[in-house]
Amino acid sequence: MANGVYNRAKYLLLDGALDLPTTADLRVLLVKSTYTFDADHNFIDPGVTTGSQEISVAGYARQPLTGEVIVEDDANDFAYLDADDPVFASLVAGQTVGGAILYKYNVADTAAELIAFYDLADTATNGGNITVQWAAVASGGVLKVA
Repeated sequence: MANGVYNRAKYLLLDGALDLPTTADLRVLLVKSTYTFDADHNFIDPGVTTGSQEISVAGYARQPLTGEVIVEDDANDFAYLDADDPVFASLVAGQTVGGAILYKYNVADTAAELIAFYDLADTATNGGNITVQWAAVASGGVLKVA
């Protein structure tokens, strides 16, 4: 599977409702290797929660995006959002992580808007940490607009 941007994020960017990084509370969640990206999904629920696609092992918690910066790269003709790599610590064994989803936080999953999906190498939880390593800034960091 490949990385992808949800149509909801495209709409939010054009509508001005995705104020990065000034006011948007962006967070990251992990999904199982069985998750199938669908650009038409708008929210965590029902998009991700359908079929229980978010991992659920002990120790797991969704992580806030930190250290966000937005850069205009005139030399390469694109702009990007970059941030610190989120770490999911001490995930108990039992499931296989296949991807990460960036979303705009809302108290209710039915209103938490999906931004982008990142395909990760299938990684079994084993009591250790899983770090989502964003692309290098030359490649667009967390989110590239070209």
